[in-house]
Amino acid sequence: MAALTKASNLGYLTLKWCLSLILLVIVSTVEAGVNLKPFESTSLASIEQTRQGEAFVMVLWSIECPPCLKELKLLSRLKDANLLKRLVLVSTDGEDYRAELEALIKSEQVADYENWLFNDPLPERLRYNIDPSWYGELPRAYFYNAEGQRYAHSGILTEAALVAWLAQETSSPK
Repeated sequence: MAALTKASNLGYLTLKWCLSLILLVIVSTVEAGVNLKPFESTSLASIEQTRQGEAFVMVLWSIECPPCLKELKLLSRLKDANLLKRLVLVSTDGEDYRAELEALIKSEQVADYENWLFNDPLPERLRYNIDPSWYGELPRAYFYNAEGQRYAHSGILTEAALVAWLAQETSSPK
C-alpha cells in the first residue's frame, strides 16, 4: 500500500511539474500587446506637453494608404534608441480597425514606438485640431524641434531626410 501511495505521489508531482513547465512556455511565448492609445481632441496637446523641450516627429498614417505602409517598413528598419523616443505614430483609422491595426503594427515591428489611433466619430475634427490647413492627405508628418516649433511634411518620409533630421536634432545644444 505504501508503494502505491509513493507511486501516485510521484505521478502527481510529475504531472504538476509538466503542467508548470507547459504554463511557463505558454506565458513566455505570448507576445506583448500593442499599446494603441485613443487619439482624441486633447491628445495633440498632451503629446506636445509630454514632449516639451524635446525634438520629435509625429507621423500620421492609415492602413488603407500604400505609401504609409512603405513608410512603416522604413521606420521599422530605422529603429534605434534615439528614434524610439522621438517618434509618435498616429493612425487616422477609426476604432473599427483596431484589430487590423494591432496586427499590422506587430507584423511591421513598430509596436515599440508610441502608437495612437483616431477616436472620434468625425475624424475631420481631429485633423482640424492637428492642423487647420491639413485636409487629410497621407502620409503626413510633423517635425517638432526642442522649442516646440513644427513644420509639416506631406508625402512619404525618406531615410535620408529622417536620419539627417535626427542627426541635427540630437547634436543641437539644448
